[in-house]
Parts: sequence; C-alpha cells; structure tokens
Amino acid sequence: MAAEVIQGLYSYFTFRIGNELLAVNIGHITKILEMTEITKVPNSPRYFKGIINLFGEVLPVFDGRLKLGFPEAERTRNTCILIFVFELDGQPASSGLVVDSVGKVVIFDAEQLRPVQQNGKGFNSEYIDGIASINNESVIILNLEKVFAEDEISLKNAVD
Repeated sequence: MAAEVIQGLYSYFTFRIGNELLAVNIGHITKILEMTEITKVPNSPRYFKGIINLFGEVLPVFDGRLKLGFPEAERTRNTCILIFVFELDGQPASSGLVVDSVGKVVIFDAEQLRPVQQNGKGFNSEYIDGIASINNESVIILNLEKVFAEDEISLKNAVD
C-alpha cells in the first residue's frame, strides 16, 4: 500500500552530488542525518561505506558519489546521510546514502517528467526514473529500487 501512495505523489526531495541536482520521491525519505560514525565492513565494495545503528536498526550506508559514478571528494559541513525507505522484492527496506548537500521539496506535474535518455554524465542510467527541470537546471529523478539492488542490501544482512 505504501508503494501505491508513493507512486501517486509528485513531490520530490532534492539533493546534490557533485554539480548534479538529484531527487527522489518525498515518500522515500525518512531522515536526514548529519555525518556520523560509520562502521566499516571488511571486504565490501568501495561504494559501501559501512553500517550505522539508527535507534536500534542496523542500516547499510552507501557513498552516493562512488555509487553513482562520481569521483570521491572530501566531506564538507553540508555532507550528510539521507535515509530512504523503499520496496525490495516486495518487502520494505531502508538504506543510507551519503550526499554532498540537501536541497528542498519540489513538486512536478506528471507532464514535467521526461523519460531517460543516455545522458553521458558518467553514472548508470538504469538508476534514473526520469528528468525534470527547475530554473533551467536538470533534475535527475532516481529509482531507489535500482540504486539499492538486492545484492547490495544483502551486504547489510551479512553483518546482522
């Protein structure tokens, strides 16, 4: 039922990774955390930063820059962790993504969302649900189910 509600919303939360403006459906955002201690997990992919304990729930945290194909960069005071909830194999799942900065909530009409074309920006276009525009700047709408693929969520299960 949550997925039906989320799909009907055209409100999106924006954030930046590098110079790119990205967004996810507002229904997927549960928390915005200041950078916190992330426990490293041995022998994990570079883009998997580790795990955090959030009110007793162990969550995997991914580096948004590395996961989406951007170069690594130093953390700034604006760097934070977005906590998302989404469906994976029909079950609710949660993960964190380290981003450079958070933006604001925007509303797009359905006709403002354009389909994805290979954009050559260096990250996997299968992660993208669509493209919109704010003040002549492109906004990349992410598909969280594809960004956080099942094999990556299994990294969290391996340390539970």
